[in-house]
Amino acid sequence: MLLTTLLSLYPESPAAALRQDGVVVAMPESIPLQRNPVLEARSGLDLIVHEDRVRLLSTWDQILALGAGRCPVHLAGHPDTTVMYHGLDLRDAHGVILVVFAPTDAVDSPVLQAREIAKVTPRFASLCKDERSFIVKIDEAMTQILGWSAEDMVGRRSIDFIHPDDHALAIENWMEMLASPGPGRRVRLRHRRPDESWVWLEVTNHNLLDDPDHGSVVSEMVDISEEMAAHDELRAREQLLNRLAGAIPVGLFQIDADRNIVYTNERLHQILGVERADTVEAQLATVTDQHRTVLNSALDEIFGDGVHADIEVELHLPSSRELRFCTISLRALSQDDGTISGAIACVADVTDSARMREELKRRATFDELTGCYNRASIMLALEANIASGERQADRAVVFVDLDDFKAVNDHHGHAVGDELLSIVAQRLRGVVRAGDVVGRIGGDEFLVVCPDIGGPEEAMELAERLALAMREEVRVASGSIVEQVSIGVAWSSGEGSDADALVAQADSAMYASKHEGTGQPKLAIAFDAHSPMATSRS
Repeated sequence: MLLTTLLSLYPESPAAALRQDGVVVAMPESIPLQRNPVLEARSGLDLIVHEDRVRLLSTWDQILALGAGRCPVHLAGHPDTTVMYHGLDLRDAHGVILVVFAPTDAVDSPVLQAREIAKVTPRFASLCKDERSFIVKIDEAMTQILGWSAEDMVGRRSIDFIHPDDHALAIENWMEMLASPGPGRRVRLRHRRPDESWVWLEVTNHNLLDDPDHGSVVSEMVDISEEMAAHDELRAREQLLNRLAGAIPVGLFQIDADRNIVYTNERLHQILGVERADTVEAQLATVTDQHRTVLNSALDEIFGDGVHADIEVELHLPSSRELRFCTISLRALSQDDGTISGAIACVADVTDSARMREELKRRATFDELTGCYNRASIMLALEANIASGERQADRAVVFVDLDDFKAVNDHHGHAVGDELLSIVAQRLRGVVRAGDVVGRIGGDEFLVVCPDIGGPEEAMELAERLALAMREEVRVASGSIVEQVSIGVAWSSGEGSDADALVAQADSAMYASKHEGTGQPKLAIAFDAHSPMATSRS
C-alpha cells in the first residue's frame, strides 16, 4: 500500500492533513503515523515559501485527479531547506489528503529532523453562543487565535472580548441576526487578547437556535488581521501623502489617460488661480495663448511616447490680471505592459526667479544709465550679424564720440553729464533705422551697428542725420547745452568682414572727424578685414 510505504520510508518527516480546498484539518487517528510530527497551519500553502506556491498548485491538481503527486518545495521559515512534497488522496478511507515533507536525500534528512517547523496560527475558528450571546463552546483554533482558554471564555458574553468602539456595530449585527434565522450578515470586529492587544476577526453569526442539532448561535470567525493591517498601512500612507501634498510649496495634479483630472492639491489652485476642474485643459486655462502650444506638445509627448517634460509657461491670472510664470514637470504613469495610464505633474511658481533672470539678462545686455546695449552686447550683435551667413550683405558701423564731454562734467557736475548721456542715447535711437542697434562702448562713446545699410552713401546719410540731431540744444536741470559730436563710419561690402577690424576703422574715422573739429562724419570703406582702409572721405 502506498500510504504504508511512504510512512515507512519517512517515519520522522513532518506531515499534515488537508481538506480538498487545501485547508489544514486535524490528523485522523486512522492514519498510522509513526514518529511523524503533525504540522499546524491555516492551509498547506502557508507551509512553503511564496515562490513555490504556483508549482504546488499544479501538483495539487494532480493529486486530486490521480490520487498522488509530488514536487520539490522550500519550507516557509527555512527557505534554504529543500524538501519533497508528497501528497496522497486518502479521502475515501480517511477523509483527508495526507502530505508528507520528506528529505530530498540522506544529507537533508538530519537537517530536516533537527529543525523545528514553524507553527502557523490558524485563521479559521468557531464558537457557539446562546440567545443572550453568552459563549457556551469554543474550538481549539479560537484559543490559538485569541489566546483565551475555554475556561476563560465560556460563560461570558462575547461582547466582553470586543473592542469598545465596535460594540454598537456588534449589537446591531446580533439583533439583526436574531430577527432572521439562518446565516447572518458578516461583520468585522476587533477582539481582545489577554495581553490587551487586538485581533481583527470577520464574524458570521448563524442563527441555529431552533435547529435541534445545534440549539445555539454558531459564529464562524476568520482572522483578517493581516488584511486590516494592510488597509491601515494604506490609509496611513494616504494620510501622509495628503499631508505632504498640503505642506509642500508646489502644486500637484494627476490626470488619467483621457486627460481628466484625478487629483489636485490646494497649492495648485493658488498658483493657477483656478479651482478644481474636470479636465487638464480647464485646469490649466490660465496658461497664456503664447505658451499653450508648448503645454499641448508636452501633453501629447507624455501620452504618446511616455516622454517626460519640464516646461516653463506664462500665466494670466483672471483675478489680478497679473502675468506670472510657473514650471510644470510632467511624468508619465504606466501599467506593467507599458501602456500609459495617465500622468502626474508638479507645478511651481517661479515668477520671482523668472523676473530675476530677466533682470540679470537685462543688466548683462544693456547699459544701466542709457538703456543702450553695453560694449560686450553690441560687439556680440555685430559678430552675430557677420556670422549670420549673409556674406554678401553690406553693413556699416558708426562710432559716435562726444566732444569736450569732460568740460560738461567739470562745469555742470556728473549728474548733468549722466543726464546728457541719456539724452544723446535717446536721440541716437530716435534717428537710426528699425533694424539698427545702438550701444554704449565707453564713457562718452557710442557705437551703432547698421546691417544691410545699402552702400557707403546711405551709411553717410545716416551718420549726418545723427550729427544733425546731436547739434540741437540739450536742456538739462542746470540750463542748456549745445554738444558737438565726432562721428566715424566704417562700411563693408560683407566680404571678409571682421567685427574688431570694422570697429577699429570706424574709430580711426571718428578721430579724423575730431581732428577737423567740424562735427562732420568721416567714412572708411573696408573691402575686407585684412586690407587697409581703402578711402576716407567726408
